[in-house]
Amino acid sequence: MNRLEKHVQKMLEQTQSANGEREELREELLSHLEEAKQHYMNEGLTEKQAEKRAIVEFGNSNNAGHQLQEAMYPYQRGLLYTIGMGSILFGVLNFMSAAFLLHDPIPIWLAIQFFTGSLVTLAAINISIAGRYVYLLHLVLFINVIWNGINLLTLQGSQWQIIIFGIYALLLVGMGIVAIIRNSYYSNNLTDNKQQKRGLVLTSYVVNLLFGVAVVCVSLFFLWAFLFTMERSLFALLNIAPIIIWLIAYKFQMGHITKKPLISIITGFVISVLSIAIPLSILILIPGRWL
Repeated sequence: MNRLEKHVQKMLEQTQSANGEREELREELLSHLEEAKQHYMNEGLTEKQAEKRAIVEFGNSNNAGHQLQEAMYPYQRGLLYTIGMGSILFGVLNFMSAAFLLHDPIPIWLAIQFFTGSLVTLAAINISIAGRYVYLLHLVLFINVIWNGINLLTLQGSQWQIIIFGIYALLLVGMGIVAIIRNSYYSNNLTDNKQQKRGLVLTSYVVNLLFGVAVVCVSLFFLWAFLFTMERSLFALLNIAPIIIWLIAYKFQMGHITKKPLISIITGFVISVLSIAIPLSILILIPGRWL
């Protein structure tokens, strides 16, 4: 790998572009650098001097990479940092509140909160890896959204504590959902689509994710009801099955939404209903374990 290729590689490490798009960018950036190098060689510079001048003219690789990231995926990296660091800060503030005001700190809760926030922060730091594994980034964000959603529903303390932390958790959940939608939208090549279809694709992403939110809410409600009204057993884990089924199905949905957005909305609804109905039907059929 020569100096120009290394410079381009460092730039691409600051972007979340997928593999196919990354190769196109690599070729385009190298082409510009090679043209600049040839221009300076024609002016009488040696090959090494021309390479160095071309790189200096192109700019620092980190700065250029950040600018490229913002141009292609505006505010996406900053949004991930905000969610990740915001989740960690939420954990610290809520834990301190529980420790000094409620006298009931839960270290395992703080550990989980740090874990979910750190995953999102690491995704922002290693944005190029996140771009190559889009579904993994979705999974990390979805875990963060689910956990902050649970926090929103289980807040304790005075009225003002619940209001303040509730607004904070709600903002984290909202930003997480927005990040998933944006990441889904930007991870697909929509440059050739008409504006009307781009809007339809975005709508399909939003609706499918709302189906996912509904699946999570229903699953967690039944899990809560099962644990508090029945004996605790491994059967309770069947209530989490709808979330797992939906996440697996959504991975395949991602590849079809840009091609057939309307059909994807219908199939997303059917999958969501089935992912809830099948596990709950099994629970109902288990004698003495449910209703």
